[in-house]
Amino acid sequence: MRHTQTKLERNLYLRLIISSAVLAIFIALAIIPSIAFAGSTLAWPRGWMIVALVYFAQVGVGLWLARINPWLFKERTTLPTKKLKADKRATGILFGAVFIYFFLAALDAHVWQILPQTGDVKPILRGLFLFLCGVALIVWTFSKSPFAQPTPHIEINKQQCFDSCGPYALVRHPMYLGIMFCIAGLSMILGSKLFALLAIPLVILGFLPLMRHEEKALAENVDGYTTYSENVRCRLFPWIY
Repeated sequence: MRHTQTKLERNLYLRLIISSAVLAIFIALAIIPSIAFAGSTLAWPRGWMIVALVYFAQVGVGLWLARINPWLFKERTTLPTKKLKADKRATGILFGAVFIYFFLAALDAHVWQILPQTGDVKPILRGLFLFLCGVALIVWTFSKSPFAQPTPHIEINKQQCFDSCGPYALVRHPMYLGIMFCIAGLSMILGSKLFALLAIPLVILGFLPLMRHEEKALAENVDGYTTYSENVRCRLFPWIY
C-alpha cells in the first residue's frame, strides 16, 4: 500500500514537472517567431527570463499545493475527465488568445517598441513585482478556497464557501485576476509597456467565456451561488467589474 502511494506521488510530481515544462515551452514558442522575424539570434535574456519565471512559478505553486492541499494538487496534475472537458472550446479560445498575446508582445518589445521603456533594470523590477503580486493572489485564492480550479468541479464546489473565503469576498474570479497580474508583469519584463497595459482588456476577453461557463454551471448546481453572485457583483476588479 505504501509502495503504491509513493509511486502515485512520484507520478504526480513528474506530471507537475512535465506540465510546467509544456507551459514554459508554450510561452517560448510564442516569443521565438518575433526573434526570427527581427533576424536576431536567440540570445534574448528578457525572453528567456519570462520562460524561466513561468516554469519555476508553476513548479513552486505546485509543490506548495502538494504540501498544503494534496487533493487539489492531485486534481491539477491529473488529466481531466470527459465531464471536465465540457469547456474545452472556452479553454481553446483562452490558450489561443494567450499565445497571440505573447507573440505580439514579443514583436512589440523586439521590433515595434510602440511605447519604449526607459532604463534597463527598473522595468524588469516593476514587471517582477507585478508577476509576484499575481502569484501571491493565486496562492491566496488556493489557500482560502481549497477547491479552486480553472474548471468548475460541481460535486466538490457544493461544499465550498464563497463570500467568506478571502479574495472571493471581493471578486468572483480572483485566480484569473492573479493571472492577469502575472501576464502584465511578464510583458513588462519582456520589454513591452504597451502590452503590459493591454493585458487588462485582452485577458478579460480571453477569460470571459470561461468565467461565464463557470458561473452558469455553479448557479445551476451549487446552493447559495446565485445569492453570492448578487452580493459580490464584480468578476475581476473590486467595485469596477
